[in-house]
Amino acid sequence: MVPYRNAAGGPPARRIPGSHLSMNLETKRTKIRYLRRDDLEDFYAFRSDPEVCRYQGYDPISRRSAVEFIESLQGKEFGTAGEWVQLGVVLKETGRMIGDVGLKPELDVRVVEFGISFSPDFQGRGLASEAVGATMDHLFDRYHVHRVIGSVDVDNVACIRLMERLGFRREAHFRNSFFDHGVWRDEYLYAVLDNEWRR
Repeated sequence: MVPYRNAAGGPPARRIPGSHLSMNLETKRTKIRYLRRDDLEDFYAFRSDPEVCRYQGYDPISRRSAVEFIESLQGKEFGTAGEWVQLGVVLKETGRMIGDVGLKPELDVRVVEFGISFSPDFQGRGLASEAVGATMDHLFDRYHVHRVIGSVDVDNVACIRLMERLGFRREAHFRNSFFDHGVWRDEYLYAVLDNEWRR
């Protein structure tokens, strides 16, 4: 992939232009924002749940690791090539964080990878669709991203339905693409382009 070069034709851009802009988003039922230290209890509650981690390629998190992870994100802003940031999805009604959305610009920063984790207590209510949809709107409209991608374990039926409901296309089936809990796993690659999202 050819790196995205700046307007003057210089070296590849390492940040998305305008990526210092706000990441405080709202939907009818949720708020989406950077993780804060006071999110610890909610974050730990669902990220330590084996069911949440089942298809994610990571183990249930320890409290200490949760503290360290949230601390590592403080002051970090979305937009740097190769660096993940995590956004908390907060239920307006209660102020409780019920999930998170991860974002990582690729080497060409006009392409962004995303991932999502959601508390089982709040799945099946359309909240994930609402939060991811608002995040995609923001990426395409505010940051002028060209393409968003996401990888999904082939057995993660709920996430596959989410991606397809939102309009992502299945572009590839990677066989034995990652090793997780003693087993080689397959995954699908999903993607959506800016002009497809706006249709």
